[in-house]
Amino acid sequence: VLAAVLFDWGTGADYFNGWSGWSCVGGKGSCVSGAWSEALVANLVEIVVIAVWTAGFSLLVFVPLRVAGLLRADDETQEQGMDMKKHSPPKAYAMDIQA
Repeated sequence: VLAAVLFDWGTGADYFNGWSGWSCVGGKGSCVSGAWSEALVANLVEIVVIAVWTAGFSLLVFVPLRVAGLLRADDETQEQGMDMKKHSPPKAYAMDIQA
């Protein structure tokens, strides 16, 4: 997301091209000075919003699963190991070398 601003080397350092292609952002034929810093702030806000959105929906899914006790295997399964308890055949890990 930040690359859209940091690598926008169009008209000058203080201008921003964005979706305008090789033309800088502004009115008809004019360039708005300071548009690069506005675009940088907009992209930083976008990163924060995406992080909050992701964290919020992750909490919405994982907190009820944790409260219900569904995020952790039972103690017996953890002692045995998930491979031995759930996956078959166990002979897939047999390393007997026949000479």
